[in-house]
Amino acid sequence: MKSTIAKKTEGYGYKYTELADINKYCEMNNIRYYQEIETCEINQKDYIVTYIVLDDKIEKHRGCQIVEAVLQGIKNPVQQYGSSLTYCRRYSLLMALGLATEDDDAQSFTKQTITTEEEAKALQITFGKYNGKTIGEIYESGDIKYLEWLFDKGKDENIKKAVSILTGLVEMTPDESKQEINAMPIIETQKQRIKDKYSADEIKNILIKLNKSKLSELTYEDAEKLLRG
Repeated sequence: MKSTIAKKTEGYGYKYTELADINKYCEMNNIRYYQEIETCEINQKDYIVTYIVLDDKIEKHRGCQIVEAVLQGIKNPVQQYGSSLTYCRRYSLLMALGLATEDDDAQSFTKQTITTEEEAKALQITFGKYNGKTIGEIYESGDIKYLEWLFDKGKDENIKKAVSILTGLVEMTPDESKQEINAMPIIETQKQRIKDKYSADEIKNILIKLNKSKLSELTYEDAEKLLRG
């Protein structure tokens, strides 16, 4: 199966892949799909959901959040919503198919909409090893290093904002960021791994050595050193 689609069209200061080209790609690779709008129960926002039908199997992929239509200058809100919907359908389909493209116009519709902890937890990742998982699920898994990577390297402002809300990370130098993470309190996943690795007596001696009275007083860095040791 092919993995790339070239950009064809230019307009409004950026280039993009036409939906017709993606449909042609699907036809060439015997892929069928359909899309619908789904409202997230947590943040009550509307998202494009793409269902990929391949070899009689159906895969569901949540894609882009649909930007709310607002009156801007002489722009018609209905027309703006229609443009947003078209963009979201196209880009969500690209994500669902796992297609690589030079299409970088996501920023033209990506606005910072994450403002609450509930919205931060509900935001879904659509790439990488946590594809399909929410920021909240990643946070609860204890993979703070991955969230740190998303915050430092990511370009999506909503993802950066969501990570910031849940972890307290702020823009800083790499050294400052590392120090911030290391000073964080131990997370539940680390606590359980320590309990699995050490006996009750060993944990008691460790706490005495570190001048702590309980595991919850350990820092993220303390826990990592114990788990590596």
